[in-house]
Amino acid sequence: MTRAMTVAQLSRYIKGVFDDEELLHDVTLSGEVAEVSYSDKHTYIVLADGNYSVRCVRFFSRDSVHKGARVALHGSVRFYDRRNAVTFAYDELFVCGDGEKNAKLAEIKERLKKLGYFENRPQLPEYILNVIAVTSPDGAAIRDFLRVVGDKSPFVRIRVYPARVQGDGAGGELARAVTAAGKLDPDVIVLCRGGGSDEDLDCFNDEKLATAVATSRVPIISAVGHEVDYTLCDFCAGTRAGTPSIAGEIVNAHATALLTDMQALIERAGYAANRKFDAVRQSVTRFGMRVERAASAMTAGYEIDIKALMRRASYAIERKIDNGHKRVRAAAVELRNSCGMLAEKKSARLHKLSAVLGALDPKRIIDNGYAAAFASDGKRISSVTGISAGDGLRLVFADGVADAVVSSVKTNN
Repeated sequence: MTRAMTVAQLSRYIKGVFDDEELLHDVTLSGEVAEVSYSDKHTYIVLADGNYSVRCVRFFSRDSVHKGARVALHGSVRFYDRRNAVTFAYDELFVCGDGEKNAKLAEIKERLKKLGYFENRPQLPEYILNVIAVTSPDGAAIRDFLRVVGDKSPFVRIRVYPARVQGDGAGGELARAVTAAGKLDPDVIVLCRGGGSDEDLDCFNDEKLATAVATSRVPIISAVGHEVDYTLCDFCAGTRAGTPSIAGEIVNAHATALLTDMQALIERAGYAANRKFDAVRQSVTRFGMRVERAASAMTAGYEIDIKALMRRASYAIERKIDNGHKRVRAAAVELRNSCGMLAEKKSARLHKLSAVLGALDPKRIIDNGYAAAFASDGKRISSVTGISAGDGLRLVFADGVADAVVSSVKTNN
């Protein structure tokens, strides 16, 4: 038979089952501390056992316990119906030592330390302009890193070498990515991931990855998790950044150092140039004064010589002028005589030409009683063959003109 229930009824029923079940009360729960957090006066612990975990709470108490510790908690299992959440509320805590995970991590850490992987790591170069970030290209960590660097140092070249940052096999993948990125010759490699649980950050405690970081010849910045999180990569890297954003600020400091040093060099060069200019100017001024004194002395001597030369030149010029005057006067007389003879010859020729022109002057002929005939279009008529009866003519006489009409035309036989 189907039973109808509301969400509230089901939640209250489950809570009643939990409250009535004696096996869920007066329980001692053991496991390894995976997470610890505090709110007001309460302590919140995630207790883990392999792949299983339980959220635990102790009200009105702040217990001092660290991640990885193996503890035993005494309390009861509770079901909170309004949130449909199962929580183990404890009233006593017993520390039993380090958990298996912590012990294994401590063993790896000690082994790497004996190999010298925590010391003499490559430090960051003075200037950083070329960065490779080994991280997930889709995570918030790389976005924060790019934003911080881009705001202050947009000239820095940043390349992303993609790799998974959590899950099975992520440690080995990150190790291979760090090794490959080192062959691309960047100024620095940034290994970054945002915050997460201890399980999320487990791959950064991978021994292969820690070894790749420790043996890298390229300086590495480890920027994994939050500031309170520490992984083996933090110990093996030359520089640790609490978060990806802090890693961005570290890169900015070394990138802008280049601009600062360049500005200082420019200022020093300008100062040195000014000093050199002042020294040269003073030297030139002193040299100019010496030249001026020497030039004054030389000028006084030259002035005497120049005056003597000017006098001799004046005498020579006067003689040249007198001789020139004589030659000019003689040439003028010769020219005048030549021009007179030429003028007489031209005048005689002109008289001859005038006589010829006078004989040919048509006006002279007209003055003798003749007339010049012109057609109506103004053309001169010199023969009767150019006119016909009825044509209009204009006759030009010595004292005037007359218009006439041809009545007939006759030619000479």
